[in-house]
Amino acid sequence: MRKERALSETETLALKRLRRTASSLGAVTETLSFGHPTFKVGGKAFAVLDRYAGEECLWVRVDPTERAELLASDGWRESPYDPRRTALICCLSAIDWRRIGRHVRTSHRLAALESPKRPRS
Repeated sequence: MRKERALSETETLALKRLRRTASSLGAVTETLSFGHPTFKVGGKAFAVLDRYAGEECLWVRVDPTERAELLASDGWRESPYDPRRTALICCLSAIDWRRIGRHVRTSHRLAALESPKRPRS
């Protein structure tokens, strides 16, 4: 198992806020992915605190109909490790924490839809 990387003060605050949002969603687990705090539903990641090109950011899945609009907004960028183009990253410095919850909830919903269905017993 990989060790959690050291978090900056900004990332620590972001993680607390993400945990608060995730606690209101169903069937969420918090894990580490390559040392990054990762929130999953049904085994699929829906939010990851990460660093890309030296920038602290939040990775989330996005609704395809909102992708272009978000990319035109400050702080939003394509995720470098997303060949299916289903996610974006948002720089932590650009996040409006009063509004990001909607994107985290959308990401959770999209991940839940993608997760394998469990057989009924």
